Amino acid sequence: MFMQNASAFRRAEKIGFSLNGLPAAPGLSRAGILAASLIETPQGWCRAGALMRGSLVQTWDGGLRPVAALERSYLVPETGDGLIHVPGGALDNCADLWLMPGQAVLIGSDVVREVLEAEGALVPARDLVGFRGIGVGRTEKMAEMVTLRFAEDEIAYVNSGALVHCAGLRGMSAPAGYFPRLAGARARAMLDLIADGALTSAGAAARVA
Repeated sequence: MFMQNASAFRRAEKIGFSLNGLPAAPGLSRAGILAASLIETPQGWCRAGALMRGSLVQTWDGGLRPVAALERSYLVPETGDGLIHVPGGALDNCADLWLMPGQAVLIGSDVVREVLEAEGALVPARDLVGFRGIGVGRTEKMAEMVTLRFAEDEIAYVNSGALVHCAGLRGMSAPAGYFPRLAGARARAMLDLIADGALTSAGAAARVA
């Protein structure tokens, strides 16, 4: 559990974008998962889009936590690009998973533990492209996305085994201290090490420093 408290939340908005020629700038940094994604609750696995404020969600290290806010947005197809597609099994997910490019995912491995001395690292979905078959998906019809918010920063289970970051309503400062945040070249270097099955060395550590 990350220690953050609720204060405010933004109104959901419609957005349309493409990773190739971005007509809506917020798309690359925005977090969210497809509304059809499955979230673990006390009643079993539930569609993310069916959750409401107050719904209990199983979190990685905080137990059951109530949803403080649920933001909805809609990707309107323009060129057809826009979502990050995670094939089933790539992140221990039982089925295909669709993420907004800015959605942070918790990646854990022996490499992360050895190099960063942490249980996992938060990586934006856009930097996962090319890792274990993860790629850019196509939005051929309007896609409903949801962004879960809790009173504190949490990690939620999605499609059984994928671990996605859900920001607390006061911001995202806590995860930077709790889990390392990797992006760009540092994220790709770490993912390359994981894909190679490598453990740490002085050179490996330098690649993600």
